[in-house]
Parts: sequence; C-alpha cells; structure tokens
Amino acid sequence: MFQNPDVRNLTDASGRTKVSGVTVHRLLMRSVVSVLEMYHDFRKQFPKLTRATDAKHLQIWGSVDDDTAYVWFESLAAAINDQMGDEKQRTDIASVFTYFQGQLRAGSHEVENCIEVSFIENLFWEVKPSFATSVWPQLPKSMQRLYLNFHGRPPTQE
Repeated sequence: MFQNPDVRNLTDASGRTKVSGVTVHRLLMRSVVSVLEMYHDFRKQFPKLTRATDAKHLQIWGSVDDDTAYVWFESLAAAINDQMGDEKQRTDIASVFTYFQGQLRAGSHEVENCIEVSFIENLFWEVKPSFATSVWPQLPKSMQRLYLNFHGRPPTQE
C-alpha cells in the first residue's frame, strides 16, 4: 500500500484504512510549502467551512484576501469553536484536523508555525469544557501536545 508514515495514523490496529484510499491519497499528496498555498488549498477542500470562516474574518479584519491568509486561520479556529457548541456540527472537524496533521508533517516551517500559532493556539478559545469534551479526542496527539505546550491544560478542564 502506501509507505508514507501519515498512513499509519489513518489505519486501525489491524491495518485497515479508516478512510477511503482516494481520501488518503488526497490528504497525503496535497502538502503545501507556503501559508498562502495552504490557505488556497484549504478553501478548495472545505468550501462550507470557508464561508463561515470568511464571515468571521470579515468581522475582525474587514477583508478576506491573500494579505491576511496567516491570520485567516485564527478566524478558522473561531468558526470551528462556534460550531463546537452546536449539536448539529456542520463541519467534519476530524477531517479538518487530519488535513492539518498532514500539513504539519509535510509542510514548511512557515506552514507549521501558522498552524500552531494561528490555528491551534486559538482552537477551543472560550469554548465551554462540556462542548470541548467531544472534540478534544478528535485532535491528533501531536496537535494536542502543541495545544498543551501553549495553554498548559486541555480545554476540557475548567
């Protein structure tokens, strides 16, 4: 099958793929080298979440454009945070986390820094611990460590 180490995280204990081969291929082959590339790639892959994020971003920054791509991922975290309190989560948050996990492993230092500082550090911000409880386990362990390194405790604690 695939020799990429990211595939191990997408398989169960018996080695069966948790997601389709097409999805695995798409997630592994679309690593980006710049924040701007990641910004455009993410927008294509997650159009519904992008619309919610753009609305959030406009409120804070006044425009959605390439010049604000780095901080747009803060707005993305805020949009996801809003959905954590919604029983009918409109976004497959696990897919978003899988996307970023792949980018962290294959991306440039610039991409890694953006994901950590702009996205992960803002994730779960002002989210009630009871709402974070169902989402926290979906965050890959490597991303949980980045979160804990910054915040010092999981978002499930008050």
